[in-house]
Amino acid sequence: MNSMRYSIRVQLHADDSFFGAGVADLLVLVNETRSLHRACEQMNMSYSKGWRIVKHAEKQLGFSLLESRTGGANGGGSEVTEEGKRFTECYMNFKNELNWCGDVLFRKNFSNYLEVER
Repeated sequence: MNSMRYSIRVQLHADDSFFGAGVADLLVLVNETRSLHRACEQMNMSYSKGWRIVKHAEKQLGFSLLESRTGGANGGGSEVTEEGKRFTECYMNFKNELNWCGDVLFRKNFSNYLEVER
């Protein structure tokens, strides 16, 4: 077997799936660019889809993830709320810890089938 690997998909659910890697990545980019529009462009996602998934997550969570500013002399934009930053950090930490545990369990259970680096 050449280079066997695994993957873990981490989705949070309430009534349905509402937060996963895509939403987390979008919020990280909004935080960097200060713009939902630019973040969506960088992810090759339509602005309407970005807006829709953020609003869906906000509805399930019961708090705002983004604060938006309308245009003007300084232009508009969006910022991730403090609660949104904390929630995204919790999600990323949870995902990273699951992946670490997954690596340990993968090596434990499939060690006989994995290539050994020499």
